[in-house]
Amino acid sequence: MDFEDDHHRYQSSDEEDFQESLDKAVTLPKPIFLWRDTAAIKPATTTTGSTSTSSSISSPKSCSTLIIGTAFGGSALLHTIKEKTLLGSIILPGIDLKENNADINSPRNANCNIYELNSDPTVIFIPCNYEVKDKDSLNFARAILQNIQATRIIILDTFSPSSYFTGSANVEYNYPWLRLLQTTGSTIVNEIPTLEVPNLVQNLSAALMSYCEVRGMTNTYLLLSLQEFIYGKVLTTSGTLRGLKEGLANLGCPVVANQVDVASAVRLIQDKRVGSNRIRDDRLYA
Repeated sequence: MDFEDDHHRYQSSDEEDFQESLDKAVTLPKPIFLWRDTAAIKPATTTTGSTSTSSSISSPKSCSTLIIGTAFGGSALLHTIKEKTLLGSIILPGIDLKENNADINSPRNANCNIYELNSDPTVIFIPCNYEVKDKDSLNFARAILQNIQATRIIILDTFSPSSYFTGSANVEYNYPWLRLLQTTGSTIVNEIPTLEVPNLVQNLSAALMSYCEVRGMTNTYLLLSLQEFIYGKVLTTSGTLRGLKEGLANLGCPVVANQVDVASAVRLIQDKRVGSNRIRDDRLYA
């Protein structure tokens, strides 16, 4: 009985904290969610360029799986998928889109676009090419999840060795090094170790997980791949990206895993093309 009382008390506290964050987010600029005119989309083709858009739809778009790539790693990896159809875009107010290319297949494309997988239209993925700051994260997460209703949600992110606690003093990292965080009630994934306490997630990933947890959205997973520490710098390398690719397969998305290209994603990161709008103080990239 004491355990149940504690559980409900902590759950109530989490809900109160989340509601307080929602109240604060009300005063911040809202992301603009634009759906593409679906009448102009031809099925099973890679679509480029821009078309007319609509800022709202009558109800959320449903899909079996929603994959959101944050940070340089997740975003770059999803960006390499070629067989995709543009569904829409999310515009973050105040974002710098100087020298941005509207071609969805261009490495210079710095939009946060929403795509449908041609080989399986029930899969929607979003390479988030913006760095979404803490203050904007909840509004951004809410914009995505209020407009897209998914049976399963997978968030791709990376984490740094400098802020990672393993619980052991002597750990030898063997890349890829994956960790998983999931909402309550989600189907257990035994192939990927759970992120150890007291590690924390941040920014958009944290907002997405909190939103789904408080609303009881099961089968929501945050897949984290460890970056490498080389010559005094924290880098998103092929090992980091290979981890995300393997993690997607372990989470039941082999179709997506087979279409992402690790080598191409590495080149995008090295060229500083994908995610050029984002700079994290605690991360340096090749």
